[in-house]
Amino acid sequence: MELGLKGRIAFITGASRGIGRTIAVALAEEGVHLALFGRDEQRCAELARELNARSPGLRAIAVRLDLEETGAIRPAVESAARELGGVDILINCAGGAYRGRLADIPDAEWERYFRVKPLGLIRMTRECLPYLRKSDQARVINIAGTRGREPARFSAMAGPINMGTLSVTKALANEFGSYGITVNAINPGSTDTGRWTELTTMTARDLGVSLGEAEKFLLREVPLGKVVMPQDIADLAVFLASSRSGMISGAAINVDGGRSRSI
Repeated sequence: MELGLKGRIAFITGASRGIGRTIAVALAEEGVHLALFGRDEQRCAELARELNARSPGLRAIAVRLDLEETGAIRPAVESAARELGGVDILINCAGGAYRGRLADIPDAEWERYFRVKPLGLIRMTRECLPYLRKSDQARVINIAGTRGREPARFSAMAGPINMGTLSVTKALANEFGSYGITVNAINPGSTDTGRWTELTTMTARDLGVSLGEAEKFLLREVPLGKVVMPQDIADLAVFLASSRSGMISGAAINVDGGRSRSI
């Protein structure tokens, strides 16, 4: 299937590892030029070198950006847009949530995480908007999470952070539609990244069981019986970035093996 992505330009936050990194690799395989934004500039630079070496003609650049540094967002976006010639696809992947009991989460952690998502996501999108409006195939894809719809214990922070991201996604889809820009969200379930290791470790500790038993305990709620892989998220992101998704906007799609119970 021709996806109409070759030669397009994508900006990806949180690109140095995990889901963001996997999305970057998947887009590069479709011939998309990339600006890899992340706090860890060295990891982003290593990925950029790897992608450039793997695909002659591809342009991948590393851009150090900590979304908590609000004054750094505009110059980072302007610099990357200048170097690559604009932006067609924005993937907001940076951010997460502090996991634990409510009483154990300090105010400073609430503030720190919210500065990245949804506030950092909003600021990043705002700075990219003038460039996206010039594209004839503009896409914004926000990586949220299933806890935005279904909060759970030890996820007091993940609920409001991801619900805020989903709300912003819908609002921007309504606002940007007149510009021809689609805006969608992906809700990963428990995904095989460092956060899955963190969750299984916490569960094993709380239940007094081994890591293997903790993983089985967590997966018993997943109808497909498997943890989500970063590639599962990347495959959907590539489709939503493509020319084939032109009439999908304002959607929030779960990738969780059927775990979510809401309709």
